[in-house]
Amino acid sequence: MKSLVLELQRESMNSESRLSDILRKAFVVATKLKVDEFKIWIESELKGYSNTDIPFYRKVNGSVKAWNPYNGWIPVIVENTEINNLISNREIGQPISEIESLCSQKELGGILQVPLPQDWITTIFSKSRLYHLGMVPTLIVDKAQLDGILDAVRNEILNWSLELEKQGILGDGMSFSTEEVIMATNINIHSFTGILGDVSSSNIQIGDYSSIHGTLKEKGVSQEERNELENLLDKIKTASPEEKKGLIQNGFEWLSRNASVIGTLSDTIKGWLEMLS
Repeated sequence: MKSLVLELQRESMNSESRLSDILRKAFVVATKLKVDEFKIWIESELKGYSNTDIPFYRKVNGSVKAWNPYNGWIPVIVENTEINNLISNREIGQPISEIESLCSQKELGGILQVPLPQDWITTIFSKSRLYHLGMVPTLIVDKAQLDGILDAVRNEILNWSLELEKQGILGDGMSFSTEEVIMATNINIHSFTGILGDVSSSNIQIGDYSSIHGTLKEKGVSQEERNELENLLDKIKTASPEEKKGLIQNGFEWLSRNASVIGTLSDTIKGWLEMLS
């Protein structure tokens, strides 16, 4: 009977095969071999990422522009460098099928519109003349960056299937022997840590400063800034609706100051501020 692992290899190398279909086949293999970490990653790619552990290859960079009905896309100037970096660098968490669909739409003209969070637009552009004229700032990303996401996922599946073959794990049809299952669970997949992310992050509680204190310190955030964030989060939880509005605003200002230092952790804190508002 045909080897499921070799089938996976062939489909991974075939550019005509839909990546979402390849992922589903990889999910079957990972499930039967009880490779839970890889299975978690595949599920995230199929269903989309709902937390902050979005892999590095899903980060894109674009230009902030607004649609002018007479002149088309026009640049939006953000004078604050830190804020500009924050809104120009985004993580794409959509399911792989959605990304595939976007990449296949030729009418996009080689670009993708990534909407900015409404609270960012309100906070950052509320005084902008363009915004008040109905021209909403949007992040414009080159479609080639989305193609890069698809290639990265396809390559990871191919590399994994090659590693399975190298270890003699091929399967017989849709089945794997007990020995193959044991061998698969013993394969060192440390090379996949970058794509799998920190699976323990789901234990982080909303607004729990203690859960991110160590990471902030490691990334070089000053004690003064760390103390300010801790105090803000504590006050927000007990503040009146009117007080909370100002504290949330202070939180976003803290975020814009430190975004370039804390990287993807900014999305975690941003999510807290949105949920606590």
